[in-house]
Amino acid sequence: MNQLLDTILDKVNKQVDHAEIYMERNESVDVDILNDKVNHAKEENVLGIGIRIIKNQRQGFAYTTNLNKIDETIKQAINNSKLNQIDENISIIDSNKKYTKIDGLYDKQLENVDLQEFIDYSKTLIDLVKEKKCNPTAGGCGVGINKVNLVNSNGVDVSEESTSCGASVSVNVADNDVVSSAYYYDIRHDKNIDLELIAEKSTKLALDSRNAKPTTTRNATVVLDHTATVSLLNTFFSALNSENKQRNRSKFKDELNKQVASSNFTLTDDGTIPGALCSSIADDEGTPTEKTTLIEDGILKNFIYDTYHANKDELDLSTTANAVRAGYKSTPTVGFTNLKLDFNDKLAISDITDGIIVDSVMGAHTANPITGDFSVEALNSFEIKKGSIENPIKKVMISGNIFDIMMDVKALEGDIRQIGSCITPKIVADNLRIIG
Repeated sequence: MNQLLDTILDKVNKQVDHAEIYMERNESVDVDILNDKVNHAKEENVLGIGIRIIKNQRQGFAYTTNLNKIDETIKQAINNSKLNQIDENISIIDSNKKYTKIDGLYDKQLENVDLQEFIDYSKTLIDLVKEKKCNPTAGGCGVGINKVNLVNSNGVDVSEESTSCGASVSVNVADNDVVSSAYYYDIRHDKNIDLELIAEKSTKLALDSRNAKPTTTRNATVVLDHTATVSLLNTFFSALNSENKQRNRSKFKDELNKQVASSNFTLTDDGTIPGALCSSIADDEGTPTEKTTLIEDGILKNFIYDTYHANKDELDLSTTANAVRAGYKSTPTVGFTNLKLDFNDKLAISDITDGIIVDSVMGAHTANPITGDFSVEALNSFEIKKGSIENPIKKVMISGNIFDIMMDVKALEGDIRQIGSCITPKIVADNLRIIG
């Protein structure tokens, strides 16, 4: 396949100033669960090529899945560039890079996976849920093998293969005149998906959430489970994105080297963590991945950058290897790799006198990205009384300010989980408004 890319690059180079060819091949098996049956199963094998060019300091882009239409795609990318404005910040990276292989991203056991095997996995997951006296309503199992090759006119030539395997299930159980529901999933690079754990976590949460009672309206401590943590912190993380900084959409625009979080808190973006979901040998424009400290002991140290936004910044900066794309159909933009949340101070449930613990939230996307104010519905919540988790809570809202939370944030002792890009413990937020 590298010979194919070299051929395409040679064709493009004769017509433009700079070029980049991004090829992605994805082989996948996906099985969907609907209610208590396997509803749909499919195998896919997709090869796509994205061509990004710079001509007269204008960027153009086009993509195709048809190798017989490469010449047309090159022409389309060039034509698209003519529609764009001259931008002196656009560039394609040089080849003076050293790449280091990241372990734990590829599992040979996932090669040549049989569709029937994952149909059987899904049926097993259904049976495990039923054994717990719950009803599966949705979910599924899937596996993917992703191969990426990137070359550019400055001599960059990098490739990587990774695998993924995941399973999820939504469940419900009768709860007087209504139903109690819950959800759990796991995704990883290897084949070691624990279906029993997924069934146990989802069904226990649904069963424990029955017979919920109203809570009292008050200010109290809120423990955010992993999913709820990530949902609410997305607003905080967005303030660390250089594109938001440059568009005046970041609360931290003028806060570099100032305190923006608790001195107990350190945040790093690290694309080199072995086995982590968002690790890779290079970012999506070919820069070797690295570890960037964003917040250290509460002090803002860095924003994340791709090459374009580093060139555009008023400071003399380089990319932090945070160029990401949504596959071959898009150009690179700035985004996170693995966000690792570290805390010096950790609490136990026994340390909390009055509060609630929340599994997930609804409405986090409505949080104000500038002020940080939010008001969300808490799902699968439970009272905490004198250090003990007690009865489930009927419909409850929580409100507060995410930037205020982070100025006094602590972690809860216990397991750490990766949800999307975030590697986090459960966190503890004091003095939130709980509306029963």
